Amino acid sequence: MKAMLTSLALICILLCLVQCNSKSPEPEGEPPKTGITPVPLPTNLVPGFKFPEDSSTIIQSWLGGYNGTVYDSVSIYNHAWGIWAGLTAASGQSFDGQELLVYETWPGITDIRSIVESGDTSCVISKSARGLLQPMRQKSHAKKVLSGEMTSGVDSLNEEENDFWVSVAYDPTAACHTIQNQLLDSTVLKSMVKPGEIAAIPAFPNTAITLKPTYFFVRSKDTLVRMPAWPGPPNPAANFPDTMWNSYIYIDLKNGQDDNKKLVPVGDGNNSQEAIANATCNLKDFIHFKFNKEAADYFNSQQSTEGDSAQAGDLAILVAMHVTTKEISNWTWQTFFWAANPDNPPFPSDAVAASLRPSQLNGAASHYALSAVYSMVRPNQPITGGTNAGMSPVVGYNPYLEPNLGQLNNAQNPNRLNATMIWGVQSNCMSCHALAVYPGNPYTADQYIDLADKAYFGGKLQLDFAWSIQSTSNQTKAKSESQ
Repeated sequence: MKAMLTSLALICILLCLVQCNSKSPEPEGEPPKTGITPVPLPTNLVPGFKFPEDSSTIIQSWLGGYNGTVYDSVSIYNHAWGIWAGLTAASGQSFDGQELLVYETWPGITDIRSIVESGDTSCVISKSARGLLQPMRQKSHAKKVLSGEMTSGVDSLNEEENDFWVSVAYDPTAACHTIQNQLLDSTVLKSMVKPGEIAAIPAFPNTAITLKPTYFFVRSKDTLVRMPAWPGPPNPAANFPDTMWNSYIYIDLKNGQDDNKKLVPVGDGNNSQEAIANATCNLKDFIHFKFNKEAADYFNSQQSTEGDSAQAGDLAILVAMHVTTKEISNWTWQTFFWAANPDNPPFPSDAVAASLRPSQLNGAASHYALSAVYSMVRPNQPITGGTNAGMSPVVGYNPYLEPNLGQLNNAQNPNRLNATMIWGVQSNCMSCHALAVYPGNPYTADQYIDLADKAYFGGKLQLDFAWSIQSTSNQTKAKSESQ
């Protein structure tokens, strides 16, 4: 009897241990972890890639120093592709059942603004959702993508419903710098302005990266969607919105197309079944995500007309992304855009850039083309005291962002490199972002910008090339004034 009681006692103890061990204990006093944790840029994916690269390597070697004759585009392309590989790598996290890429874990500008408004400067950053999409402020709304005569089952959103949308994001170190210096608070920026003098915000650290992902909105109930496909710039240069491209591809939302299919974009009036079939790719050829209710509600709140146009399950398809890193004082500038033929993309990319895509890129990430500009003009000019005289242009832009900006230079805002360079298809990311100031400056096509030029910067606050600070701080001011 005693032996039996002892055995029963042992069984009870074992059962208790099993039940206790079946639970995942939470640290006492700490709530379960939720949200999305920002992931630093991976640097070990592509052999030979280094980040942050030494600034003297980039300037002295790749750009030939100042006023040198060297412009090592191969090294620049390789570095840009290494950044892209890191941004589009799996983060090890997911949201709403969808795997997150590294760049998708980074805080959006609205996340950072909320932290700045709260006054918290601890830089403990976590996201509760993906970056929320906003209208492209630099670009007017696109027109209807499809006419009413198209085949049934093809997306036919109206002008306000079908557009390109953006979500600016900062890497963890750029976000922390912005938070600690309260750079999205317009009152802080205003206090830094020195009347008649050139002032500047504290420079970002050399690890800083900022992004401008650009998405095409698609309703999930459709099976085939037509999207503008970049055909290359016009000749002669002119304003060139996507409504003038007359070049389209179709996206099969059911992924029923052959892999690695060679696409033949079509124009208006070429609506035969054969032509559409030859222009149709798979949804999986794009980096994309599905809206949840929060994202759809925010999207609808940003619409210029009344009524909902997005709902949970609809799709955001990545068509473009500006990427800039603070590895040099003027930042490095690389921009990526979806290409119908990623092996031989049109200008502002080229076959050389395409040939250097690293093998570590696979799937949708390999379907994007690259344009990179690491100087404003050639030969590369110093940050201050340089010249436009005798310089050659360095043109680089994103087809889904700049071609329809309208006339950028005029008599009041002349282009000092070449008076005929006035359009978005003649622009350079570095030149344009050099003019980012508080309270404001005009855009420009490619030219050398002297950061000590009082004609541009006198009495203004230089924002370290970050237009996103200028636009978002103004929103913060407007929000506070309306409360």
